[in-house]
Amino acid sequence: MVKVETEPININSQAFENLLESIQADAELRRGQDARLLPTKAIEWIKEAKLGALRLPKELGGSGITNQELFEVIRRIATADPDVAHALRSHFIFVEDNLAAPASAERTRRLQLVADGALVGNATTEISAKPQGSKQYDTTLTKTATGYTLNGRKYFTTGTLYADYVYVLAAGEGNRVFVAFIPTNRLGVQVFDDWDGFGQQLTASGSTTFTNVAVEAHEVMELAREKQQYVPVRQLFLQAVAAGIVESIVKDSVALVKSRQRTFTHGAADQASLDPLLLQTIGELQATNFTVKVALTQAATALDEAIAHRGTAEFAQYQHEAALQAAYLKIIAEKISLEAATKLFDVGGASATRRGAHLDRHWRNLRTIASHNPSSYKAKDIGHYLVNDEELPINGYY
Repeated sequence: MVKVETEPININSQAFENLLESIQADAELRRGQDARLLPTKAIEWIKEAKLGALRLPKELGGSGITNQELFEVIRRIATADPDVAHALRSHFIFVEDNLAAPASAERTRRLQLVADGALVGNATTEISAKPQGSKQYDTTLTKTATGYTLNGRKYFTTGTLYADYVYVLAAGEGNRVFVAFIPTNRLGVQVFDDWDGFGQQLTASGSTTFTNVAVEAHEVMELAREKQQYVPVRQLFLQAVAAGIVESIVKDSVALVKSRQRTFTHGAADQASLDPLLLQTIGELQATNFTVKVALTQAATALDEAIAHRGTAEFAQYQHEAALQAAYLKIIAEKISLEAATKLFDVGGASATRRGAHLDRHWRNLRTIASHNPSSYKAKDIGHYLVNDEELPINGYY
């Protein structure tokens, strides 16, 4: 039984609103200094609030919220600071995986750590010639007399720089794949702030290396390839972050128009705030914001319905539907969100392109998120399903 001492923050409380305001203020302060300043304060506030335990049932020390509620929380955090929201993705994937796992002493231990406020990062992806989704790794987990030794280098280890623990995918004996779950401060683990993408720059998505890291037997579990399932939670999390960015675009567009002291001599009004063309653009941006939020809610509800049917004969059907809806959301939201990030500049004029305004961050961040999983492949697979009854592939991307 998980020991419960204090509950996670109430997402309907003023305390949660204060947390969001603090995260946003910290992001604006760091952005204004035009330097690479990590959101370490925001991460500490999130740990103190035990926000990472929101999905745990109340009897396990959590709040028992649904995925639909969780993604609304993530969307709102992303509006305040999309780097912080994105950095939590690996943690909530870990939580969801463990909630779905059979009862065991190790599962209980891991959930207790989450209930206590710990955050978890990932070390799954490698830069190699091996196909993505093939579950082939250069990182190795070698059996020893007392446990295992872990060696390798991972990239795209989003959030691990801020995390207390990390789960690592590695190759083991007999062409098997294992997952090791270890503290990030263990001897031989090094996490680097070397992510150099042009967007989502402070998500700590760089490298983590493992050099002769000692791993205890109970910290290792085999990943059975034949038991892989759809993972819409992974995709919906990214779309929740993107949705939060769209909300920021709307807010910035309104602030831009309200702050304009002049307009063009050939403008449609003497005052920017009364120019019907500018108002039309803002209205279109808000319509995009609404569309993305509604689609995210529906897709998240489909995921919750699938989880509710876990263990039943209909589970596979509901899970495939959830994966489909996550793909629909990705395809349409990506298109209209990127368009919104460009339309923002239509209400601001040339002054909106100043580096100090930082308005280009929205497009860069959205483009980076969109690049995780190309929409073209998802659209193709959806078409294949509709025309040829071929279900979506199970490879970690649906």
